[in-house]
Amino acid sequence: MLVLTRRLGETIVIGDDIVIKIVDIHGKQIRVGIEAPTEVSVYRGEIYDRIMLENKAAAQSGNNHEAIAELKNLIVSEEKGNSR
Repeated sequence: MLVLTRRLGETIVIGDDIVIKIVDIHGKQIRVGIEAPTEVSVYRGEIYDRIMLENKAAAQSGNNHEAIAELKNLIVSEEKGNSR
């Protein structure tokens, strides 16, 4: 794992097209802005973990339309929260 120290307004560049910028620091919370191509999915860790669990459960249950619908709603709501 690479660990970097950044100050407010500084960036981290990943590859040629992903930029992470420190946009605000308030106490122990840091707001991070991420610029990435639309084809790159960006999720908070806990959301990504939930998606993986739902995918695994759906694959094991076979044809579970309810789980698929819930997963779709989770992904859509997360993508609406990501302003690009």
